Amino acid sequence: MKVVGLGSAGCKIAKAFAKFPQYDAIGIDTQSEATITIKERSSHEEYDAHFPNIKRKLKFSNEDVLVITSGSGKISGGILRLLEQIQNNRISVLYLQSDLSLMSATQKMQDRVVKNVLQEYARSGVLEVIYLVDETYVNRSLGDMSIIGYYDTLNQAIVNTLHTVNVFKHTEPIIGNFINPRSVSRIATIGVLLLPDEEDNAPQEENWFYDLTSVQDVVYYYGINEEDLKNDGTLFRRITQFVKSKAEENVNVSYGVFKTTYEQKYCYCIKYSSVVQSYTELDDQDIG
Repeated sequence: MKVVGLGSAGCKIAKAFAKFPQYDAIGIDTQSEATITIKERSSHEEYDAHFPNIKRKLKFSNEDVLVITSGSGKISGGILRLLEQIQNNRISVLYLQSDLSLMSATQKMQDRVVKNVLQEYARSGVLEVIYLVDETYVNRSLGDMSIIGYYDTLNQAIVNTLHTVNVFKHTEPIIGNFINPRSVSRIATIGVLLLPDEEDNAPQEENWFYDLTSVQDVVYYYGINEEDLKNDGTLFRRITQFVKSKAEENVNVSYGVFKTTYEQKYCYCIKYSSVVQSYTELDDQDIG
């Protein structure tokens, strides 16, 4: 898979994906360390109007491509021009939303415009899927983190989650009841499900990376080591009971169990919607 990061945040996450052999990462930014360096512009609108033609540096077609960007940055104004230049591919987007409470009015407007347009692209089928990730929700799932290395930890959590889901999507589960998401459900987020041992008597806790609303499809990917698969007689009951507990009217809930070599059990998950996600905590005046 090709991974294309646009802007500083996008480039850093693309670089984190490159640690896995399945990905070929490209970073596009105004900084010289980027794979492709473009001219710095003064505004969101300037990047849209003057985004350079870099087709000769993006020599791939008919590939699976993941584009990563954060809408609050000025350079995200060029995202549609970038998508035009790689349109002969199967494109997904990983969209990063920074903490809204720390954004300026201009950044909030940029974020809203880019996020909404990309969601409409997904709904129309131009994109395979858009994964929405909110920094504050990822932070909440990880707990306290030191300032040094903060974003490295945050980025790695996002990359590990999406990478593992990608691997499981291309792996045959030992058991499961996978239901393909509705064709119109192309707006998604990812998350982690905590799996305590039964003797801990603690519930399975979901930590989603975005507060997705109007959910239509949910998929759980369980990674279990061989010893537990062979010897834990309660595992199947606990998994199926949890999955059943999440079933709601008009929501498809499915799961798969996969054998891993890791000692710890884990579960990553995706939920999908066909409804454009808008700001719920801020009114139009707050956004700008």
